[in-house]
Amino acid sequence: MDIRTLAPNFAVGAQITLNDLDELAANGFTHVVCNRPDSEHPDGAVSAKVARAAQQKGLGFTYLPITPGTEPAEQAAKLASLLSRPGVRVFAYCKSGARAASAWSLAHQTS
Repeated sequence: MDIRTLAPNFAVGAQITLNDLDELAANGFTHVVCNRPDSEHPDGAVSAKVARAAQQKGLGFTYLPITPGTEPAEQAAKLASLLSRPGVRVFAYCKSGARAASAWSLAHQTS
């Protein structure tokens, strides 16, 4: 699993599997953010499945899909709010991690 740390409380990566949730929890993450629209991966784990599995492992989960080529202003604002919570450590994913990083960058600029 590729985990790219962008800040002490935030990292990004590519699409995760349900098995990756154990590694995320073991690495101290408290929350998972899905920036990949469900329609992009019909054969993969959709956000509802990941959300259920994350919650079973004691991880928070937020679905903030970003359509390729769009400005993620709304998602960035919600991400900034999440990151402002004390003690939160977020792992965000999309297909490659690029949209998740873009949302963080925008959230970081506005916070």
